[in-house]
Amino acid sequence: MARIPTLTLTAAALLCFAQSGMAQASKKKAANASVEHANKGVQLAQANAYDEAIKEFTLAIEADPKDARLYRDRGMVLLTTKKFQEAMADFTKAIELAPTDFANYSARGAVLNELNQIEPAMADLNKALEMKPNDPQTLERRGLSYYKQKNYPAALADLDNALTQNPNSNLGLSRRADTYAAMSQWAKALPDLELAVKLRPDDFSAQDRLMNVRSRLAAANAPPRQPAVATATPLPTPPPKPKLLTRTNIFIALGGLVVLGIIGVVVGKAMATRSVD
Repeated sequence: MARIPTLTLTAAALLCFAQSGMAQASKKKAANASVEHANKGVQLAQANAYDEAIKEFTLAIEADPKDARLYRDRGMVLLTTKKFQEAMADFTKAIELAPTDFANYSARGAVLNELNQIEPAMADLNKALEMKPNDPQTLERRGLSYYKQKNYPAALADLDNALTQNPNSNLGLSRRADTYAAMSQWAKALPDLELAVKLRPDDFSAQDRLMNVRSRLAAANAPPRQPAVATATPLPTPPPKPKLLTRTNIFIALGGLVVLGIIGVVVGKAMATRSVD
């Protein structure tokens, strides 16, 4: 009978180990499913299949709801599709799960910029830069915040720093060009936009801004227009007056006098004849 408790404890221990093993297997299976869906989400997002990517990231989150990176990844796709409030919720959840990860604050700062909530955006971006100073993507985002505040020197400082680290950033080049354009420094905006378009030929917004900068620069470099000299409008030339003393007119006048003289003679004779009678 003394062996019964020992057997019971042994069976209980074996049961606990079995349950622990099953739990670990279940967690491993869920983790594998999460990674599989997350990888599919990344591939779909890179192929611009954003709705499908969001579905895959959602499945990944359901399989592993405590992985902050999954919320941030889905939030970035939501941000790309301009679903700003949903992206905000995902970034906030990522911060809740991983409060020491600078990337979560940087991502939420990006969506706050899009919502024109500049002060909260600056707070998140500054916190991200405290955690990881000189992160180029975060500097680009804070540069946009400064640009929206019309603090162009500060915006240029951040964008210059970011582009020093990543000189082929299409977004950084475009934002710095916009900042130069806002300061009417067309010559400095031009090379940034030319490189941005070269790096991303499908960026039609950058192409439009490049055409505008070229037009502005051409207008600024055009020679000054000479003032128009006022000239007097010549008066119309009056038609020539007809000449009265022409040979023809003289002959006509003489003819008329002769005719009148003949008529006078005839009338005089007629009147004389009547007087005799």
